[in-house]
Amino acid sequence: VRAPSALAAPSCTMAAAAGAGAAAGAAGPMAKLTIWPQEDMLRLVGLLQVSGLGAVVASCTAMSRQLQAPAQASGRREDSARYLQMVQAQQVLLSLESALSEAAGVTTPSASSSAEAWKSLQTFECSAMTAHGYCYGPDWEVKPGKLVSKKGTWFKTSTQFSWELSDQQRLYLPTGIVVPILQIGRVTAPTELKRHDWVSQHIRVWVKPQIAKMLEARCGTWFVYYPHFEDQGNVLIAIVDSWMKRTTQMSGELEPFEMIYVPKGLPIHLVGEAVTVEEEWEKFRHQHVHLHRKIVLASPPLTMKQDKYDIFVGQGNDRLVLAGR
Repeated sequence: VRAPSALAAPSCTMAAAAGAGAAAGAAGPMAKLTIWPQEDMLRLVGLLQVSGLGAVVASCTAMSRQLQAPAQASGRREDSARYLQMVQAQQVLLSLESALSEAAGVTTPSASSSAEAWKSLQTFECSAMTAHGYCYGPDWEVKPGKLVSKKGTWFKTSTQFSWELSDQQRLYLPTGIVVPILQIGRVTAPTELKRHDWVSQHIRVWVKPQIAKMLEARCGTWFVYYPHFEDQGNVLIAIVDSWMKRTTQMSGELEPFEMIYVPKGLPIHLVGEAVTVEEEWEKFRHQHVHLHRKIVLASPPLTMKQDKYDIFVGQGNDRLVLAGR
């Protein structure tokens, strides 16, 4: 008689254990479940009031856990104002605990990741930088995101007349150059507006620093008609009267400020040898471009004015030699 009951006991025990395990498994996830965002709990308590608070706590295990502190405070409140202050203080403490718990899980970045982040920040700063200058508006055709030069003109550091500026304060751009821009605007600086009557026809232009550097790299760059010169390496000697030009265009198409007259016999000292013309905007101006050479002067040219043209008289101390002739 005892044997069957003894044999049945283990089965009952296993069933009870299985049921208990299932209940524990169900209770476990529910205990960890978050029904309402902790940082928004104060608003929920205010909506529920005291009467609704007890009902919600009794209905759900997860909400009971979240609302335990407000429920305890409501049971010993003296008045509604004090009750809300207590609840608010409790919720602030819980929010701080939650923030500290999240912060504890954040790992300290390694040296390599910090270096990569710093490099990315520097790259971003460089990309966000801009350079700005002034252009004479009538010389340009304005198109979306770019300017196209209608004639030889300048990109200047101020609205002063170009002949009042040094080569470092003005950058030459020949006809047909397309300049990508970031922004364009009117001249607003009080110091610029007072310079002369034509300031209103100028525009202020913002470009990427790379564009400004490309224009700066052309400072001291000129073009000559190669058959008019004797090449001695870093020196070109004019064998006939000729021109130094800021572009490969025909001299008859250029304004006086775009070229310098070079008398026969005068040497031009260069940084390096004269090279063939490779710029895309210069190569296809006319059928004689291949006979031109690009040169970079070793020092700024010394000139004298005659009528409206600049006449080359040398570089550096060469002028003194010419004056003694």
